[in-house]
Amino acid sequence: MTDIKELSDIQSESGIIGTLIEHPDYILHSDYLQPNYFANSENSCIYWAIKELSKEGITNIDAYNVSNKLQSHPGVIKELEKYNLPSIQDCLELYKETARNTLEEYQMLANSVVTLAFKRDLVKILNKLSDSCFKKKNESLDILNNNVYEALEKLTQKYISNTEIHTLGEDIDSIWEEICSRRSENGIYGIPSKYNIFNDYFTYETGELVVIQAKYKRGKSVFLMNEVVHKLRNGVPTLVIDTEMQTRLYTERLISHITGIEVKRIKNGKYSNEEAQKIASCIKWLKEQPFVHIYDPNMTNEKMYSICKMLKYKMGLTFVVFDYIKSNETSTSDNYNILGAKCDFLKNKIAGELDLAVLSACQLNRMGEVADSDKINRYLSVGIKWDYKTQEMIANDGMSCGNTYAKIYVNRLGQQMQPDDENDYIDFIFSGETMTIVEAEQHEKSNKF
Repeated sequence: MTDIKELSDIQSESGIIGTLIEHPDYILHSDYLQPNYFANSENSCIYWAIKELSKEGITNIDAYNVSNKLQSHPGVIKELEKYNLPSIQDCLELYKETARNTLEEYQMLANSVVTLAFKRDLVKILNKLSDSCFKKKNESLDILNNNVYEALEKLTQKYISNTEIHTLGEDIDSIWEEICSRRSENGIYGIPSKYNIFNDYFTYETGELVVIQAKYKRGKSVFLMNEVVHKLRNGVPTLVIDTEMQTRLYTERLISHITGIEVKRIKNGKYSNEEAQKIASCIKWLKEQPFVHIYDPNMTNEKMYSICKMLKYKMGLTFVVFDYIKSNETSTSDNYNILGAKCDFLKNKIAGELDLAVLSACQLNRMGEVADSDKINRYLSVGIKWDYKTQEMIANDGMSCGNTYAKIYVNRLGQQMQPDDENDYIDFIFSGETMTIVEAEQHEKSNKF
């Protein structure tokens, strides 16, 4: 069996310390390098002393200062007592022989030590997981997957990136270049919505969460589907995690939306030969799309994270739809907390950490409110209320202005609508038969006034 001690480079460790004796200011360029990353305990203790001296503003790395610092920590003294070391003065002289003269060489040594420390810890974790596989043969796949995810996440969190901390001024050019690169030729920033009028308020940006909110059976899922097809038609790799609808049912609706053939006739097969060709063409098109639909009414956060991360590497996943944010708890307080936690997870772990654009939905109660709106609204980037128009609204607006409307009442990406202005909303036409939502002619907002 390979010895884990082979994953070390004592010469590089000595070179780091020797270089810091000659150039103590170099330590400011390797804040990510921690004493416990050194394989050799003596090197670890000496580096710790130099790092502590640096924190105190002491830049003279000599035997007196190093020795005093070493003697100040009982744990370090105990560790050094295990070795028959020469005097600190002699140690420092030996280290100087391995010193490097440039910052680039020093950083190369530091990167090598960090990488090897990471590999040693990774091997230990993999060995532990391997032992667990044999000892717990009946462990479920979900639990095993979660254990692997947690172990590797802790490992990556332990090793801070070896990127230096820069001032904004040092990075502003590259940041501005990234800002400019996110624009399309027509000035749209992020992934455009299917609905051009929405693009005046927001787009689906990576790192952000958009939530559409509607009462029971008001077309939330249809809205999500319309956005999905629009993204696929624009070459955006997309994932739908569906807690409500099996993939077969979703596909029936999807084909109806794309072909314009009613869902009922998609199901019963009562369509013409020409329509059959449309369906065949639709199926062929869907086969070619970077698109995944997963039905799982018990989708856990850990499983969702793993799926998104895998698809990000496998197909360049960019756009995620989660249908939808809900809780089955009967306790009001528990319900509020679960909904808030799910929204937090979608915003900060899926959208933020994985750099994905996320669209989701949640259900409004009979009063037109979402459980604890404060907990939901705290984390989302854009909140949209969606509903059927009342007969009075249709009469005032006119039939050409459609039968549904949307109100953007929370928007951290741009302008939001006036919450107290009942006449400030966007008009849409919703067809449940073909699972289609399109922009309608917009009503005159001044009608009521």
